[in-house]
Amino acid sequence: MYKKDCWILTDSLTGHEKQSISLAEKLNINFKIIKTKKLNFIERILINFFNLKKTKKLKAPFPKIIISCGKNTAYYSRFLKKKSKKIFSIFIQKPPININNFNIVIAPKHDNCIGPNTIQTQGSLTKINMNYIKSIAKKKRPYILKKKYIAMLMGGNSRHHKITANILNKIIDKLNFLQNKYKLNFFIILSRRTKNNHILYLKKNLSEKYFTFIKPSMKKIPYLKIISFAKAIIVTSDSVSMVTEACSSGKSTYIIKIPSKSKKFSLFIKNLIDLKLVYYLKNSLSLNNKKKALNDIEIVIKEIKKKIKF
Repeated sequence: MYKKDCWILTDSLTGHEKQSISLAEKLNINFKIIKTKKLNFIERILINFFNLKKTKKLKAPFPKIIISCGKNTAYYSRFLKKKSKKIFSIFIQKPPININNFNIVIAPKHDNCIGPNTIQTQGSLTKINMNYIKSIAKKKRPYILKKKYIAMLMGGNSRHHKITANILNKIIDKLNFLQNKYKLNFFIILSRRTKNNHILYLKKNLSEKYFTFIKPSMKKIPYLKIISFAKAIIVTSDSVSMVTEACSSGKSTYIIKIPSKSKKFSLFIKNLIDLKLVYYLKNSLSLNNKKKALNDIEIVIKEIKKKIKF
């Protein structure tokens, strides 16, 4: 595909940045990451009328494509679109401003973002899919991953979720039961939101003989390799990106439900369960790969190619 210049506007949130990069890589376009600063209410209004300090680095020559993700980046994207109407603007998630400020808006179904320029997905955008995971699994397996194991993606507290002591105890009981039943090891991949006292509590109640904890800063065992060689995946329900990646892997995927204050989160999980891409974790697991998996990004790429010539 012809290489086109692209700016990725990021608010420095890892999940947002990963989605934008995944899309740019799938489109096979050269991209430059530009970190934006948070705008207050007044700055959002003035951004199109005055040269603010926060927009100084957004100068010509402008790119042909802009990809942005996260509410704050929407205002910068609109600002650039007004500077150059030739820019093709792609926004990921439901924007806080009118969708007509963008050429394409990519939003998950639970955001209820509808319009002629919108593309709906089930979850977040990720480069992970069945073929990608299979290609990694064909490579040499690291020695530490030689034994059969289950991968668990462990989240943490958020604006809409709170992991209580009661939830932690239920997780511990369920994992110990499954380990005893299937005689498998577990790799628990921790997120940046997992609280230190929660990690310590889990370590205290899960045998280090069978349970290995992987912190975000640990690069010795790459995340994707753990996913690729796992017999199944367990994931807490507090992160759209974690659940999406698990459901996109082609592995049998199980949800540990974390009560949510957000109806959108609940609808997101329900949609995936209805599609039989994920199941609530009970007392049994399937250790076989699935025949179908989530693959939103391929659908998105096809739709974008209809609207923009490469």
